Amino acid sequence: MKDRLWQAVYNLLYPLLHGGDVVLAPCGDWPTFPCALILYRDLIDTKDCTVLVLHKGLFTSLPKAKLRRIADQWQWIFANEVFVVFSRTEKIKGDVRRTAAIVHCRPLMRFLHSAALRKRRSKIIYVHVPKTGGTSMWASLTRAFPSHVYFPNIQAYLSNPPTLEDYDLIGLHFSPSVVLQSLSEEDWVIGMVRQPTQRFLSGVMHSRRETEDLATFTASAKAMRETQLADYLATDLGRLEARLQLITFGTANRQSLETSSEEEFLYSALAFSRRENVVLGPSERSHAFTEFLARRLSFRPGALGRLNANDPAMCAVYLAEFKSAIRLVTSINAREREFYNFICRSFSAIEGYPP
Repeated sequence: MKDRLWQAVYNLLYPLLHGGDVVLAPCGDWPTFPCALILYRDLIDTKDCTVLVLHKGLFTSLPKAKLRRIADQWQWIFANEVFVVFSRTEKIKGDVRRTAAIVHCRPLMRFLHSAALRKRRSKIIYVHVPKTGGTSMWASLTRAFPSHVYFPNIQAYLSNPPTLEDYDLIGLHFSPSVVLQSLSEEDWVIGMVRQPTQRFLSGVMHSRRETEDLATFTASAKAMRETQLADYLATDLGRLEARLQLITFGTANRQSLETSSEEEFLYSALAFSRRENVVLGPSERSHAFTEFLARRLSFRPGALGRLNANDPAMCAVYLAEFKSAIRLVTSINAREREFYNFICRSFSAIEGYPP
C-alpha cells in the first residue's frame, strides 16, 4: 500500500485471519485478505463483520453508543496513528491498551468519555473548508479542548447527531447551517477562508499527489486528478469546487444549490459572517487569527504546524495548465472573492481589540 500506516494494519491482520472472518475497513487500496472484506466510506454498519478497522477520522460514522459497546465488548488488537482495530473474538494474547500502543488508543478513549473532559459552558463549532489550513487549526484547537468531535461529512452528522452537551468543540466538514438552530447565544462558530483561486489550485495539487490513494477519493477529487482543469471547470463538480467556500458559508438550511444564484449565496454568506457569534478569519493570517481566538474564547493556543501542505516543487509540473485556467477560475469565483475580501476587511477591523 502507498501509506505505511495502512500497510501496518494489513501486516498485523493477515496472519490472524481465517476464512470465516469478515473484515470491515475504510475504502482504500487494500491488498487481498484471506477472508471477506467489506469497505465503508461515510457510515459504518458492523452487523456482519468480525474485525473492525476503525479510522480515527470516522468515529462519528457509527452511533456513539454502539462504538462504546464495541470498545467494551470486543478485543482491542491493534492501534497506530490512524487506526484502532477490534475483533469480536480473541485474536491475540492480552489487550493492545496494555502496551506502548495505548498512546494511539487515547483519542478514542477520550472521545468515549468526552462529557467528563469538558472545560467550557458554551460550545465552539469549527467549520473546516478543505485547503484553508484547517487541519493545522483543528490540531491546535483539539490540544486545547480534549472534549471534541469531528464530522467529516453531513451524512454522519444527520445519522449520528452529537449530544451537544458532551463537547466543547465540534468540527464540521460541511455547511454550518445544519447546526445553527441548535446553538445557544453563548456558542461560537469559527472558521478560516483562503484566497479563492489559491485554495482551488491547492486542492487540485492535493488530488494529483503521487502518494494519494485513489480508492479514498470522491468523484470530484478523481475528476480533479484525471481531467484537464478547463474540462473539469466545465462540469458541475468543478464549478462547485471552485466556489466551495461561498457555498459552505452561504448555503442556508434547505437551500437548493441548483436554483440559488451567486448573489443569493453571497448574501447568505455575508449575513452568516455578520452574526454576533461567528468569527471567520483569512488563513493567510492564521497565526494572528489563532491569537485573536485565544483571547476571545479564553484558551491557550497550540502552535500551528504546516500540515497536509503541497510540495512547491510539484507545482512547477502543472504551472502551464494552471496559468491557462486562471481566467476561467476567476470568472467562476468572482462572488467568492467578494466574500473573502469582506472577511479580510472585517478581520483587520477587529484584530488586536480586546474581547
